[in-house]
Amino acid sequence: MRKIILGLAAFVVLGGGIFAYSKIGGSPDVKRERALKKAKDYLAQAKINEAIIEYKNALQADPSSAEAHYEFGMVLLKQGDARSGYRELVRAADLKPDFTPARFQLAMIHAATKDIQRAKQELEKLRQVDKDAKEIRYFAAQIAMAEQQPDTAIQELEAALNKEPQQASIHFDIGQVHMSKKDYPAAEQAFRKALEIDPKFHGARVALAQNYAATGKQEQAEQELLLATKADPENEGLLHVLGSFYTSRRRFDDLEKLYEDLLRKKPDSLIARKRLVEIDFAKNDRKQAKQYIEDILKANSKDNDGLFFRGRLYLAENEPKKSAEDLATVTRNAPKFAPGFYFLGQAQLRQDEINQAKQAIIKATELAPSWIEPRITLAQLYLASGDNDLAADEIEKILKAQPSNETALLIKGAVAIKKGENDQALATFQQAQKVNPKNPAAHINIAAVYVVRKKYPEALREYELALALDPNRIDALASMTQVFLLQGDPKSAFQRIQQQLSKSKSQADIYQLLGQVSIGTKEYAQGIEYLEKAINLNPDLFSAYLLIGNAYAAQKKFDTAIEQYEKVSKRNPKAIQPLMMTGLLYDIQKQPQKANGYYQKVLDINKNFAPAANNLAYNYAQYGGNLDVALGLAQKAREVNSDDAGIADTLGWIHYKKGTNATALEFLKESNEEFKGQNPTVLYHLALAHGKNGNNKLAREVLQKALAVNHQNFPEAVEAKKLAEALGK
Repeated sequence: MRKIILGLAAFVVLGGGIFAYSKIGGSPDVKRERALKKAKDYLAQAKINEAIIEYKNALQADPSSAEAHYEFGMVLLKQGDARSGYRELVRAADLKPDFTPARFQLAMIHAATKDIQRAKQELEKLRQVDKDAKEIRYFAAQIAMAEQQPDTAIQELEAALNKEPQQASIHFDIGQVHMSKKDYPAAEQAFRKALEIDPKFHGARVALAQNYAATGKQEQAEQELLLATKADPENEGLLHVLGSFYTSRRRFDDLEKLYEDLLRKKPDSLIARKRLVEIDFAKNDRKQAKQYIEDILKANSKDNDGLFFRGRLYLAENEPKKSAEDLATVTRNAPKFAPGFYFLGQAQLRQDEINQAKQAIIKATELAPSWIEPRITLAQLYLASGDNDLAADEIEKILKAQPSNETALLIKGAVAIKKGENDQALATFQQAQKVNPKNPAAHINIAAVYVVRKKYPEALREYELALALDPNRIDALASMTQVFLLQGDPKSAFQRIQQQLSKSKSQADIYQLLGQVSIGTKEYAQGIEYLEKAINLNPDLFSAYLLIGNAYAAQKKFDTAIEQYEKVSKRNPKAIQPLMMTGLLYDIQKQPQKANGYYQKVLDINKNFAPAANNLAYNYAQYGGNLDVALGLAQKAREVNSDDAGIADTLGWIHYKKGTNATALEFLKESNEEFKGQNPTVLYHLALAHGKNGNNKLAREVLQKALAVNHQNFPEAVEAKKLAEALGK
């Protein structure tokens, strides 16, 4: 029996296949019988078109033959002609209401198309024929699962088991239902019984491994998968299942030898190459993996596994666009393949396509609910986007199965900090530290809680513990530096950073940190010297170039700063920050055309980068650009960041320029409220809109606030004073 409990799989049961039914009916007409025999002979030779002609001949000879309509319908379904095939099956059931094969197939079609009501109607008709038939019990269980009634499904399967207690597949399906209920002990018992009956039932062994993995028993899970693989090395169903275990446990010597031996015996074996690719990925041997992938795609350029592996290889080689193209093809070809969606999400993340990545990762979790990695990634995405409750939900699902999952505990603690639940955060991070005492991450997070509580000595102690475990954790050193600066003690910050120079291999990062602190204390020359040392040690440290640029910009040496940013852009053409900084510096120097060129370069890299879209839109409105283009850019920025007061001001200013003053006032009032009446430019824009609306008194009041806020020292101050004088008269 096929596995039907996992979902409403869209499959058909072909004549002479899985379900065997006795043919019911009287003596057939000789012509019909001759045509049917020819049709079957043609089917045996894979001559489908000729077989269809003979079925039509049979039905022409005897239109009332339910069996002929049924067989013809099954062939049409196999050909992909679902409508005509369904029509023939309906005709067969109408001609002979108790004709079980046709009735059962109709029920399966309704279930597969999610028409549960009609599927249940067919089920009742089938039960009138034989309510205890194993196949009918199976189908009833399938409908129960579709209606989220797992207990009813188990009852139906156990009833089927009463007739055939030694049927391994029934025990297997019962186990699958128990897993859906998260009743892992009952699921394990059912899978064990299936294997006791049939030790070669590899699907049950894989399910048992997944059951162990869901409860955090990684070693037992791996052992079951290894047994299944060694018993049936060429089983394609096991491909990809072992990949995560290779990576986590790093025990692949025996299996690598197994598949290398298989490849020597069968040089054309694709399954051996595919399994070896998985092992090479786990070993981070991309060169060997690439060779195997090329061999697979040379044999078949559309091999879905080959495309999947190549997509992963592109991801490892930091080519996310190519990776996403391959993996998108994989998911189209295999819409129920969870790893395809998971790695597609990873590729989309690398391209800052956050929403698309989130949807792909969600799909992976739906297809493989017990797979931990997608849930971890999804929780991290929710956390990064501020969806703290959703992040917490995902983490609880992981911790319910694996209470000691260190990564999940760290994320749970981070969620607690975001929610202001500092006691909960501290307890969770301490729990993670007990799980893995040698991981500095827990100490760094514990320190972060102490910083929030302003318990600086305790925080410094935890950072020291982290650095003792890993002297190269520059993030811990940088956080210590911030603590010293918060206490107004830059001297201690310098001393502690310099102490780490002799202990850490990350010399360039430490010099960069020294430079950063120097710039923060306005010791620009010293800061630039440190940063240049960092660049000499690591010419690819583009953040050091940015900091040098920032140092020159702080001294208003704009041309020199821009030169530094240009250096970064040459080294990393897709880096947004240097382009954005260059645009801002040109804006400061009142060179909007040059600034706009850099903002556009940013948008060419990431069309959803709101700051660049907003600045470009504002410059178009301010300096005479296309207002419709400006409005489109500002609206796009608003979609990405709906709460940004600066974007609201830009939209208000564009609408003011376009003459849609009522809308302008709405946006400008919103922006002013967000800035709490402390942004003189927004106040100036609001005053203009009030004046245009004929409310000169309110315009004067707003202008007075603008001029008072910044002591008349803001870009529009001169115009504001003139307008105030004009309104005063």
